[in-house]
Amino acid sequence: MTEQAFDVLAPAYDETFSRSVIGLRQRMISRKWLEKFLCNKIHLKILEINCGTGEDAIWLASLGHEVIATDQSSKMIEEAKNKLEFYNLETEPQFLVCDINNIAREFAGRKFDLVFSNFAGLNCLDPARMSALGNTIHTILQPGGHLALVLFGKYCWWETSYYLLKFKPKEAFRRWGGERLDVQLKDNVQQPVFYYSTKNLRRYFQGFNMIDSKPVGLFIPPSYLESAMQKRPRLFNFLARMEKRFGNFSFTSPLADHSYFLFKNKK
Repeated sequence: MTEQAFDVLAPAYDETFSRSVIGLRQRMISRKWLEKFLCNKIHLKILEINCGTGEDAIWLASLGHEVIATDQSSKMIEEAKNKLEFYNLETEPQFLVCDINNIAREFAGRKFDLVFSNFAGLNCLDPARMSALGNTIHTILQPGGHLALVLFGKYCWWETSYYLLKFKPKEAFRRWGGERLDVQLKDNVQQPVFYYSTKNLRRYFQGFNMIDSKPVGLFIPPSYLESAMQKRPRLFNFLARMEKRFGNFSFTSPLADHSYFLFKNKK
């Protein structure tokens, strides 16, 4: 993963995702699951990885938690810092440019109550780096600390159905295999992406117990269908109701666009 890959997305990221109808709804769902964990917890020390433009870091800080939010894209961090002037927070999150590979060195000797990463930033890591990150997080978490991740769903039924209807079987099943995929971010800018099953995640995060998983976008579709949803608000509202009613079961997590996972440090 290169810094430049996500630098190109930073200026328009909030417009194209954070404030999109799909992005807003999926973020609300991911926060719902995280709030379930945060309930009755105060002043947690939280490290966010791949914070993007800081939407979740600011939200967590507004709840009274001490937040350090990192991203390896300097442009993303710049966008995040610029947002702080619009909020009156008692304790502001600290935004740092930090490569995932440098987490262990950057936070040596520090301990956190929660490490959090939203919206598939960690899907940019290959299996070896994902396993190494699991070991790193294990060392910087408090005994009994937690790790919350939102990753791409492995078997997203929306994506499979959508591309099958377009007679594109290769795209329909692209998440199902274990191969690296190069995703086009913008012209001449590609990003390697890996899709992980629950079984693989348990193996990469051996120092943790997986204690919960939930779907994020079981009925709310992937963001590349944003234009279609904007043109069909009644359909989108129906899908949102379906998500609320049926999107609460752990066994459906791999079928969603994203999956929420909560781990507890074994130490």
